[in-house]
Amino acid sequence: MLTHARAYAVIGLDAIPIEVETYVSEQDGAGAFTIVGLPDKALQEARARIRSAAAAAGLLIHKAVILANLAPAEVRKEGAGFDLPIALAVMAGFGWVNQDTLGEVAAVGELAFDGRLRPVPGILSIAEAAVRDGHSTLLCPEQCAHEASLVPGCRPIGCATLREAVRILNGEDLPRPVMERQPRAVLPVPDLVDVRGQPSARRALEICAAGDHNLLLVGPPGVGKTMLAKRLPGILPPLDDEQALLATRIHSAAGVLPDGSGLLRSPPFRAPHHSATTAALVGGGSKIRPGEVTLATCGVLFLDELPEFRRDALEALRVPIEDGSVRISRASGSLVLPSRFALIAAMNPCPCGSPDAAACTCSRERVQAYQRKASGPLLDRIDVGVHLARPAPEVLRNDRPETTLQVRERVLSARAFQAARGFVNGRIPVGRLDELAAPDEQGQQMLDQATTRLMLSPRGVHRIQRVARTIADLAGEIEIGSDSIAEAISLRLGSLT
Repeated sequence: MLTHARAYAVIGLDAIPIEVETYVSEQDGAGAFTIVGLPDKALQEARARIRSAAAAAGLLIHKAVILANLAPAEVRKEGAGFDLPIALAVMAGFGWVNQDTLGEVAAVGELAFDGRLRPVPGILSIAEAAVRDGHSTLLCPEQCAHEASLVPGCRPIGCATLREAVRILNGEDLPRPVMERQPRAVLPVPDLVDVRGQPSARRALEICAAGDHNLLLVGPPGVGKTMLAKRLPGILPPLDDEQALLATRIHSAAGVLPDGSGLLRSPPFRAPHHSATTAALVGGGSKIRPGEVTLATCGVLFLDELPEFRRDALEALRVPIEDGSVRISRASGSLVLPSRFALIAAMNPCPCGSPDAAACTCSRERVQAYQRKASGPLLDRIDVGVHLARPAPEVLRNDRPETTLQVRERVLSARAFQAARGFVNGRIPVGRLDELAAPDEQGQQMLDQATTRLMLSPRGVHRIQRVARTIADLAGEIEIGSDSIAEAISLRLGSLT
């Protein structure tokens, strides 16, 4: 008997429909079970999981000849999420599941030997694709039902076991209501009030948060570079509905979404180790997975010890930073993944990291070689740079920084101006800069002089305009005056180490 079920394959962040076709013959009695349609190793092993799970449900299939085809055949199918749709199609072939009912739903889930359903990554992408294709009912593991319910129009049916899924499809059991899962406790974001003795760095951090600009922190160990970076998410605006759904879908597809987290409302913060490969940073691998630049979308990517990263990995960041997306190409095709993040990079002024320049043991050539590990084209894409020095003891004692909430209020106010214009300042298109970020006459003269004196590239000039627009927004000024341009130029110089 020939039967069908609807499944989905997650490729990158998107899910594409897969038709599961099964042929079941009980007359032969040889017990062969074959899966075709370009399955990977994990999917080939589904034969053992399905046989054992069916036996645990009291449905013996070991003597029948079973053929399963996953179409389209040219798309590689990966992972154990196809266990449930294949098993249900096989059950329909034996007459244990109503084929008409099965044709109205989509299914996803991994089977355990005892028939339990285990969660799989990418449920949000699958739920979105199922709703788009007119299959609003999604049969899935009960742990995934709440996540699928985040997609408007999706009607997830959470099942604990294969037997329960069969009974629900046959109308013998009613679907359980989707239970609101208890969110995991969110760790409090560290407060900016802890960072003392670095007022210029705190100011730069506020500007970057207000305008979604990239930031470079240069200073010896222990002056507060990492502390500043970890406090940036606390002063960023919360994610809106569109951003939250995108960030959650990315983390779901990558399999790193915490259980029961719901929509991610706080900006993601990613801090990969400097040993990360190019594929780990920008995505890729034999099975294309989102990299750190995609996981940081709508949030922050922190690269500590910037020169210690591999040169090829750093150079691969240039396009994602500039375009807000990354294209990953393989022999089978290419994918475009989002990479809209705020970059914070931190580095020591020299390899030895001495807090006192007079005590530095590095030669001039060694310092230059160390700093050149971050190429000029990469640094040219960083809007703001700050050099941090070791503060004097009296400065540490007397400095009274503002709290994260105080700074965040100004950031939200500046973001409100930008929302009215339709663009966050850090991503104003070049063609709209003269309209949205043109300085006044005195500011333009200052910018022209700096362009000539400092030999700034057109990209550098554009980034100064964007930063100056943010500085003016924080001050509540409609026009970009010379003071805003001067501060933006000084911050631009700090990024050129």
